[in-house]
Amino acid sequence: MAKYPVGFGKPPKSGQFKRGRSGNPAGRPKKRPTPLAQKINDVLLAPMEYRERGKVKVGTRHELGIRMQVERAAAGDIAAAENVLRIRERAERFGNAGVQILEIEGWLPDSPTQSAEDKAGAAGAARPASPGDPYTDDEP
Repeated sequence: MAKYPVGFGKPPKSGQFKRGRSGNPAGRPKKRPTPLAQKINDVLLAPMEYRERGKVKVGTRHELGIRMQVERAAAGDIAAAENVLRIRERAERFGNAGVQILEIEGWLPDSPTQSAEDKAGAAGAARPASPGDPYTDDEP
């Protein structure tokens, strides 16, 4: 017999979670990358040969891109320096955040004869030239 009243919100001791054991042992499943994002990651993480000081070395495209940005920043390119600092800050804040989801909507052609440039031009024409005040409802 229970030492306390059993009822709504007070299950019997036999039905309660056991002490020290999680109620959800498997946990939430990890997100699966989309096929496009996985292909992009595969390309960016593929090994690539490059030459540094006369020696052939191997690195990923991620690493080579960062090296190029650092070299441009050291040569005096302020935009590259800003980009390197932004990448560094993001890496310190989030670390290896895992899978990034790339979601592209509305970029399929409207007709079989429409090119990517036509679609981009139509999207640019539909967007206002200046964003305006985000707190007002200016939409037509």
